[in-house]
Amino acid sequence: MYTMNIFRFIIILISFTAGQIAVGQIKEWKPVYTSQWGHLISSPDDSMSVIGVFSTEASVMLLDSTDTHYRIKVSNGDIGYIEKQPLGRAMFAKRSEGEPAQYFYRGREGFQAPHQYVQVSELRVREEPNTSARVVRKARLNEMMFIDYVPLYADGWVYVGDHFHEQPAYIQFKFLGMEVSYEQVLSAYLEVKGKDVEQELTLGGRLRELGWNGTAEQRKEALQYYEQSLTNAGRENPKVDIAFEKLLAGRLAEGITDYERYAVVLKQLNMHYLVKGTRLTDGKITDKQMEALGMLKVDDIPGSPECGWEPLYFYQSPGVQVAFEENQEGKVLGGVYQIQFGKGDVTLGLGKEYLKEGYSEQDFVTKFGHLLAVDWVGQPHVYRIANGDAGVYIFTFKDSGLVGFEVVYFC
Repeated sequence: MYTMNIFRFIIILISFTAGQIAVGQIKEWKPVYTSQWGHLISSPDDSMSVIGVFSTEASVMLLDSTDTHYRIKVSNGDIGYIEKQPLGRAMFAKRSEGEPAQYFYRGREGFQAPHQYVQVSELRVREEPNTSARVVRKARLNEMMFIDYVPLYADGWVYVGDHFHEQPAYIQFKFLGMEVSYEQVLSAYLEVKGKDVEQELTLGGRLRELGWNGTAEQRKEALQYYEQSLTNAGRENPKVDIAFEKLLAGRLAEGITDYERYAVVLKQLNMHYLVKGTRLTDGKITDKQMEALGMLKVDDIPGSPECGWEPLYFYQSPGVQVAFEENQEGKVLGGVYQIQFGKGDVTLGLGKEYLKEGYSEQDFVTKFGHLLAVDWVGQPHVYRIANGDAGVYIFTFKDSGLVGFEVVYFC
């Protein structure tokens, strides 16, 4: 009897291991959707051989079936069996009774798609479910991740890429949990401050990150604490320029919040462009000016948004793209769409400043910080100035110098 139990355990272990191996990037994902949540098991003959848990309307690929079970592949590549249930061809935002919220949180009201939140800073998101795979991006602390399957074995991976697996992305489930508040991290930070250097630096870094996504007061406080922790530890973080971040935070705190005043201040800056010495102003650029500058007329620009903003045509030259559309008076005139500084003779005028390739990021923040909006954690060194209620002007810096400008209209 003892020998038979050992033999049965080995068989289950082998079956479980084979079932749980994620296959990585899936070349073609043709999903169906579960109607109920449930467990993925490695053997249809053993309900205890659980590999993971899937949500209601989980995206799965049907591989085979028995009299009682479907053999499926779930989003992270795990393969196993589920008890037969109706499978749909579309999603209807449903949730079945008893779906475990500890894995599939749906918000306070219970109507959101199942998700959890990243618990650490700069979490590496990989192209395949292994630590050797290429990093496609880094997820921020508290970033919401939508999931429909959770592996229950150690160090399992969850799929967080696009719905059809055309841009696959994976993270380990152990780094997900409930949303972390600024107050929670601040309390934990103060508890270890001056007692545990490594923990203090780790929590100080998380506090800084949450501060950038919080209020002006939280940004100021978090940066002060993080600077203190680095100084007391005799450390430097090469990725963080505290002095510059304090400057930026201070200027953002002085931002203009009144819409009408903001519009007046921006208009006074008289934004314009100099291309090969020719002055251009948005909404007044003519075809003759483009032709005189030797710019090439094209019907479309690859990558331009397709959400209601539909220019009739474009002109382009190295470094500059101009979009032409019909205005309210029925005239077809142009506005600058994109600039790549350093490619061609182009300058952007903003108030008394003339922005060229390499224009100082610190000067930009000092002079225009009261107009800026940033997502410092998600897109550092990218600044937005509101373009009325229709869109934004985006300024991009690299190595402390200006490299790009773009006009984006809201969809």
